[in-house]
Amino acid sequence: MEINKAISNQNVIFTLSGRLDTLTSPQLEDEIKNTSFEDTENVILNMHDLEYISSSGLRVILSLYKALKNQNSKLKIINVNSGIMELFSMTGLADYMDIETA
Repeated sequence: MEINKAISNQNVIFTLSGRLDTLTSPQLEDEIKNTSFEDTENVILNMHDLEYISSSGLRVILSLYKALKNQNSKLKIINVNSGIMELFSMTGLADYMDIETA
């Protein structure tokens, strides 16, 4: 998996490509831990080139969502393909997360 991070105004944007699974989710977790979200309004996960998410990847995203909510920041997930959107819907995460399909 490849992760690109950009900071624009009060937004942190992570662009993910490849597979977010048991082997690669620690990579995203480390990237999140090494990022300061102080004064951040939105964290955006751009999943345009993400092919797959496992339960390990969902756990990292859910942890990020909860941490941001506690500091009054928002998580936005954009450019989600239909397969990954189905997973968000099946798990119920689509009911309360801000998710936009591609």
